[in-house]
Amino acid sequence: MRAIIIIIIIALIAIIVPPYWFGMKAEEEYNNLIETVSKYENLEIISRSYKRGWLKSSGEIKYSVKDEDKNHLKIIQRDTIYHGPIPIGTLSTDKITLKPVMAIIETDADIKTDSKEKYAEFINSLPQANFETTLSLSGYGTTEVSIPAVDNKLKSGTSLNWSGLDGLINFTPDLHKASSVFNFSELEIEDEKALISVSGLNLESNLDYPASNFKNPLGDMSVKIEEISSEGREGEDPNKVTISNFEITASTNQTGNLLNHTHSAGIGQISVGGNSYGPGIYEFEIRNIDKTAFEEIQMAIKENQADENQDTVTLSDLLTAQIMKTLPSLLKNSPEIELTKLSVKTGEGEINGHAIIAASGDSLDNPELAANPIFLLAALSAEMNFSVSKPLFDNLLKDYKIEEITDEMNNNEKLPSDKELQTLGQERAQAEIKEMLDQKILILNNGKYEIEATYGVGRVTLNGNPLDLGALINQL
Repeated sequence: MRAIIIIIIIALIAIIVPPYWFGMKAEEEYNNLIETVSKYENLEIISRSYKRGWLKSSGEIKYSVKDEDKNHLKIIQRDTIYHGPIPIGTLSTDKITLKPVMAIIETDADIKTDSKEKYAEFINSLPQANFETTLSLSGYGTTEVSIPAVDNKLKSGTSLNWSGLDGLINFTPDLHKASSVFNFSELEIEDEKALISVSGLNLESNLDYPASNFKNPLGDMSVKIEEISSEGREGEDPNKVTISNFEITASTNQTGNLLNHTHSAGIGQISVGGNSYGPGIYEFEIRNIDKTAFEEIQMAIKENQADENQDTVTLSDLLTAQIMKTLPSLLKNSPEIELTKLSVKTGEGEINGHAIIAASGDSLDNPELAANPIFLLAALSAEMNFSVSKPLFDNLLKDYKIEEITDEMNNNEKLPSDKELQTLGQERAQAEIKEMLDQKILILNNGKYEIEATYGVGRVTLNGNPLDLGALINQL
């Protein structure tokens, strides 16, 4: 009997005593996470508190999100931390777990603002976000994100109907690597002027932040949206725009000190009024970007934006000088920017295109020569080719000319009838197209307008015809 009592006492000690030690470790990990998160740009801790208990602890943190140096947006985060290795504190909840962990953190977060802007009531009406973070014994973590559905009618007359959001984030102890998935099914915002709706959003990312400033992450990200629509409620024309099957993908990798980035965007269909376009896609690549020089330019831009003691002209001159100083380092590895694909299909034909700009770093070894704009121009080469079907281009230019005509008329002038506007727009468009064809700026080939241009060694060739760059600059 005595042996049984001793075993029970030892078991109780083994269960009850470790949570206190894990509570200290959990507080350390918790503080490390908070400090790391606070390094994100425009995020600042304005107050924090922590109360450690035996089986669980509690904390509250208030963040300020800087917006043009005005700390109007506040995030209030309230945490309950259940200590490991066996989170006995969860026995008081409906989420009991016996899996060994460093800690389980339950978080409620509110976003509030004291701004007087129109968006303030909208932000203050957002529901509370809920997070459950499990920190493993090794420091890795998983966070489940949940924001409940909301259906609010604001005093301003704006209504917000949102299905809520679900998400999952996996992260390393230092938060330098994180993968995430977020989803929501419906979002609708309506007032007397417009109705905006988004359905079927999915966001996935797998990112690596190799530096402590959490800028320029490496990795992949994709955003998919089933449908986006916007409908105006003013005037006779509803101005409805609908985009279906919208998708953006992006990827950044690093080789040595060079960054390479690719991204693409595609749509299934876009409808504007009675016109439909799509499917369409563009693909874009940036290669061989010197990471150090790129970050120096970013820092120069940020510092100039933050300097309120200088006038705009002086800031612009300083920024230009700093960029020109860094530009040789940025170009020395022969970077390239390429529009690898542009394709949009419509009922009136297609738009297709390709373009590339490249720099040769061979001639940029001498910093004095490299800082000279003439030598920089000589180091660049470029080519592009675009084509658009004749009916599509004719109609697009006609519509633009109709807008141009109406803008030219005074408010007191009576606008021509729709039929007259169509005729005037058509005449102006065809006159401009004829001029471009005569000057060989455009080429008409198999029912398509085409343009092809190249640049190299200071010379521009347009549709096979050489142009004098100096004369072209003088004309501009």
